[in-house]
Amino acid sequence: MKVGDVVCLSEYGIARDFNKTITNEDAYQIGVIVKEFPGEYPYSVHWMKASSMSGNFMVNSHSRRELKYAGR
Repeated sequence: MKVGDVVCLSEYGIARDFNKTITNEDAYQIGVIVKEFPGEYPYSVHWMKASSMSGNFMVNSHSRRELKYAGR
């Protein structure tokens, strides 16, 4: 995966409690990888429905296992 890829949460990502803010809004929403950096959770994702989640703590750093390419 790289910056600019369109992604969504994998079934593993949906099941994780850390992603509840995202899944409460829409578990199958799409996002775009906006930043990649070294570490255990290297992908920063801008979720398309994030504007309706303002004011809530939202995790936007994800491991590869938590994400899948959208439409696959």
